[in-house]
Amino acid sequence: MVKEITDVEAWEIVKPVCRELFELVNEKAVSFVSGRENDDGTFLVNLKSSRIHLASRGFKDSIGDVEYANGKIRIGLRANGRPGMIFVDIS
Repeated sequence: MVKEITDVEAWEIVKPVCRELFELVNEKAVSFVSGRENDDGTFLVNLKSSRIHLASRGFKDSIGDVEYANGKIRIGLRANGRPGMIFVDIS
C-alpha cells in the first residue's frame, strides 16, 4: 500500500543528500509539493525549487542518475540506504 508522506518526512529523506536543505527551505528556494513511500520502502518526493545542491556524502547515500528536460529534473538516488526518486520542478 502506498503511503503519502508529509513535508517533515520528505525533509528527513532528502536531508542526507541535500546540502543546505534547511537554509534553502527557509529562503523559500525549495518547497515540498508531494511525496509517497511504497510498500517496498522506496520513496518518491516532488519538489519545486529555484536552487538546489545535492551531493553524496556517506556510505549509505548515493546519487545514481540525473535527467533534465523541460525545466524538470529527475534524480535517482539512495538516501540513508533507502532507494528512491526526487523530482524537481525548476522555477
